[in-house]
Amino acid sequence: MRKALAALALLAACLAPTATLHAQAGNMLAEFGMLGRWARDCSQPPGSGNAHTIFERTESGSGARYRVVFAQNQSTTRSIDNVRIVSENTIAMRFTTLTGASAGLGFDITMLKEPNRYRVIASVGSDGKTYVKDGKVVDTGADNPWQQFCGKE
Repeated sequence: MRKALAALALLAACLAPTATLHAQAGNMLAEFGMLGRWARDCSQPPGSGNAHTIFERTESGSGARYRVVFAQNQSTTRSIDNVRIVSENTIAMRFTTLTGASAGLGFDITMLKEPNRYRVIASVGSDGKTYVKDGKVVDTGADNPWQQFCGKE
């Protein structure tokens, strides 16, 4: 009887994390202080070099998505899952693009967060390309910019 209960408990433990990882994304982002609008310069509208990023809960409340507004009528939406708090000021997650030309492309992202700003310090796409490494944009070698907290949505 104990072996059967232990086997059942093991099976439940193996299945539960898969179901709850996506559901917890919104809660983990809220706990880490990521929900809301972010930009290089909050006083300026979205545009060249000043995309606005919005971390928000999904309609279910505990899931999450990430919207990037590049310009007034140009944006993309990404689902967020596999959120992991790496350290007191570092968070990692997976974005999957839901809209636009790159729909289906996933990104494993690591961010450094301070009280009112964050920046991506690592980004690897499901296409195998490294986009950001050690806080630098791989294609240009430039520092990946800090995003300032603009407020709750």
